[in-house]
Amino acid sequence: MGPIDVVAIVILIVAILVLVYYYLQNNPASVQKLRNYVPATADPHMGEILQNDSDYDDLSREKDTVEESKEESMSKRIKIKLSDIDMSGLNTDAFSNKIDAFLDEKSEELIQSWSLATTNDLKDLEDRFDKTTQSVDDLEKSFKKFTKSSKAFQKETEEKLEEIDKRIKSLEDN
Repeated sequence: MGPIDVVAIVILIVAILVLVYYYLQNNPASVQKLRNYVPATADPHMGEILQNDSDYDDLSREKDTVEESKEESMSKRIKIKLSDIDMSGLNTDAFSNKIDAFLDEKSEELIQSWSLATTNDLKDLEDRFDKTTQSVDDLEKSFKKFTKSSKAFQKETEEKLEEIDKRIKSLEDN
């Protein structure tokens, strides 16, 4: 998993937490239901402490019946059903709009800091590539013309040099 994947996962987790936060803020009734289900002062290890400590042996016997009734009521309170929670007040559109506004506001900074390419950058790059390939094609055509014309030029030059050599020989012989 690369760093981009890790960043994407972290962003998704943060987004989910923010959605839950906004849901809980906008729905006080569901928060109250949640508070009714989850006890505020439950200590799950109190029974172990009382059973292992001989000083509190009498106290643990007296409270056994009270603890059993509390455990039953707490187990009923902890069982949360999703159907009990009111989901009608969950407004993801507002949250999405806030995220969009943030990204619109900070997009230039994110593009610069992360060195991201935009569609305009890609279009400019494609245009430059097209111009370069066209230039290469033009240069190749010009080179082929030049090599053809240079071969003809070489032939004419060689013929003239041979003619000049013949004249020089004839002048030297005279």
